[in-house]
Amino acid sequence: MLALNFSYFYWHYTEALKELIQICRNFLWFVYHFFSMDVLSKTLLSPWQRLDEPYKKGSGIEGFFETFVVNTLMRILGFFIRSFVILMGAIVWLFVLMLEIAAFALWLVLPCVIIILFISGLRLLIK
Repeated sequence: MLALNFSYFYWHYTEALKELIQICRNFLWFVYHFFSMDVLSKTLLSPWQRLDEPYKKGSGIEGFFETFVVNTLMRILGFFIRSFVILMGAIVWLFVLMLEIAAFALWLVLPCVIIILFISGLRLLIK
């Protein structure tokens, strides 16, 4: 029975801890890629949904500025939407990180909590 307890503690603080760290990494990787933060940051100034107008030859100065304004507005719109999604992704990523830190701390003290609760239960039985 005592060997079982020691093997549990060994597993809890070695193998399970490594697996918990790997699970935490996977969650952070998922959030980062779910929000496509690397792709969005690389295409931050691209037009939104690739909505841009090609410059037409021979349309004059009005046509040039009309196309320029539309393309500029689409880039500004793309910048704001991508920035918003990146910001939301960063907030969710930090929230997941905080939850993982709390889970990690809880995992470290959980065997002590079980022992304390067991001893408290024995005291209640003895009274």
